[in-house]
Amino acid sequence: MAEKSNEQSGLYTLTEVSNKTDISMPTLQRYKKLYQSRIPSVGKGRKQRYPEAALAVFEEIKVENLAKRGRPPKDKSEGRAKKAPARGQRKKAAAKATAPAAKETAAQGEELLTLTEVSKRTKISYPTLSRYVKQYSSQLKSKGSGRSRRFYPEALEVFKELRSQSRRGPGSGKAKAAKTNAPKASTPKASKAASAGTVDQGLMKRLAAIEKQLAAIEKKLDKPVQVTLRRG
Repeated sequence: MAEKSNEQSGLYTLTEVSNKTDISMPTLQRYKKLYQSRIPSVGKGRKQRYPEAALAVFEEIKVENLAKRGRPPKDKSEGRAKKAPARGQRKKAAAKATAPAAKETAAQGEELLTLTEVSKRTKISYPTLSRYVKQYSSQLKSKGSGRSRRFYPEALEVFKELRSQSRRGPGSGKAKAAKTNAPKASTPKASKAASAGTVDQGLMKRLAAIEKQLAAIEKKLDKPVQVTLRRG
């Protein structure tokens, strides 16, 4: 009843303007704030109504804004028939567009493996495999790129070989030989023992010299003592 009375009086609510102009409510509210002086209206707040002349002004503002963005105005005959696809439909379309290359090659009789499948078969962690792919991409037979990249079964042996090399490390044999041929570094205990040996040798020499002196004194003491008495 309120809508009929508004139409009879020639005044429309913003919702009615949206229905007649096919302009969304958020866009109309933005136009109302930005171009308030251009849009004829009656009342304020929720009681604000717009005459028939305001519809043309809203349409004009819409065309101006579309021209600024470089987009042609939509044909009213199409209306809202062409709605944007739902979120679920967009996801399905994206999934179809980015379908893995493995499905295409399976039809051709080729077995391609994802990096996750390579990890399961080789028992190598996913981060390690990712590092191998970055460093040795030319050695790994694969198809596609990015997330759609798939690996041929021959790449499994290459991954395993890279793993064994990384465990051994580059030039591991030479490093072991160098360790065995390298002179042993003197430990603190060995240096202490060596210094103690030199001290003992010095003491032994001194003791030997003292023993010689004592032997000479003993010889002198063993000689008979001559006592000469003089009578007065």
